[in-house]
This record gives sequence, C-alpha cells and structure tokens, in this order.
Amino acid sequence: MSLPTPEPLNKKKSKNCIPANELLSWVEENVDTDGANIIKIRDHYLWSRGDVERHRVDVFERYEVEGEGEFCWTNKVGERSYFLHYHKAEKTITDRTTGRYVEKEKGFKLSGISKGSERIGKSFR
Repeated sequence: MSLPTPEPLNKKKSKNCIPANELLSWVEENVDTDGANIIKIRDHYLWSRGDVERHRVDVFERYEVEGEGEFCWTNKVGERSYFLHYHKAEKTITDRTTGRYVEKEKGFKLSGISKGSERIGKSFR
C-alpha cells in the first residue's frame, strides 16, 4: 500500500517537518495500516529543545458511514495520533505517545436506593 506524502499543519513551519522518507518509513514500521484506507499524514511541529524536535503526527483514515452508501464518507484520526521526538543529529524518531484514554463504563445508580428496589408511584418498595 502506498502512503500519501506527509504535509505540515502550518505552512509557515514546514521547514521544521520531519523529512518525508524518514517519517514514511516510521509510519510503515509502527502504525497498523492493515485494511485502512490512509488518505493523509499530517506532521505538526510543536517545539524543540536542544537537538530534539517535538512533533504531533496524525494519520487520517477514510471510512464510509454505516448505512449511508458509498457517497457518504468522512475522515477520522481515531487511534492514529502520535507524539514523536525527532533527533536531528542522529536522524531517529522516538514515539513518546502516552497511553490512550479509555472511558470506564459507569452504571446508572440512584443514590440511597438499593439495587433491587422497585419504584411505585413516588415511593420505593
């Protein structure tokens, strides 16, 4: 599968982007693209300290909305957003992405009412 050429988020900061060949080789090795229709790779330069640049890389996937047919599609980043350190001297890329936030399932609970209570009118039995 051929990947699209990475593009900068901000055209003014395009000189600070990770070189395209290095970024594409990192994406091929580290991003799960099996069965995904990758349409865009966006590189956003954040800041640098010393010889290390910080970047946010988003990999966009095109998908069709369920039940809407082939003409209704949208793009999403999903779980393909990465915080990378690019070492200019060594020309290496290190993934510094922290864990993904997973929302815990919370059950509906009324305070002060036991689980087996049944509501009848304005009172509980």
